[in-house]
Amino acid sequence: MPRQISIDKIVDATLAGIKFSHKQYYKWSNGGWLWTAPEYLLTINIANKISEIEGAKFITLENGARYAIEDAGALKRGRLPQDIRERGRVDILVWWGKDEPRAVIEVKNFIYDHQRYEKDIKRIKEFLKRKPDNSSLQFGLFAYCDSADTGKILSAEEKINNKRDKINFNIETILGDNFEISFKTTNLFKVDESAWQATCFLIRYKPN
Repeated sequence: MPRQISIDKIVDATLAGIKFSHKQYYKWSNGGWLWTAPEYLLTINIANKISEIEGAKFITLENGARYAIEDAGALKRGRLPQDIRERGRVDILVWWGKDEPRAVIEVKNFIYDHQRYEKDIKRIKEFLKRKPDNSSLQFGLFAYCDSADTGKILSAEEKINNKRDKINFNIETILGDNFEISFKTTNLFKVDESAWQATCFLIRYKPN
């Protein structure tokens, strides 16, 4: 029987998918950086990297939110919370080896401001805290790629780090109590005065 894959391996595969996307698009476009590419390129490559992990799982893309909640055993009477967006879709849904959702993954390319990710974090929050005693959902991931140029005051690395720290603070504020959050990054890749890096936030619900 195929063994369960670890959360760490899914996080690593998510980062590997973004890293591969940058390399792939750089080659395709003769030097274009990933921030100029469509977001679905990251989504496809992340899903592909997760699919390559040995172990029990399967993956769906653009999975309907209501169907994901229902399949996770967390559907209640009435309409779903507005933040889940009943008719919305999940970028990537990772399933256990059986027919039950395990993780929600939301993906963003370049982040300009908090509005680019706030809805994604609120959605993950609502997914994870819904009927936690019955739900098969174990965790959520929010993954993105960021890039920057060195300026007169801050280096490209400082800009990327500062933005990540701000995103981390905002995510903690949105999630509030009863959530654990951590993040992992790729190495920082530098080209002349520019740099890019991928980050993956791991979100887990821990009720009192």
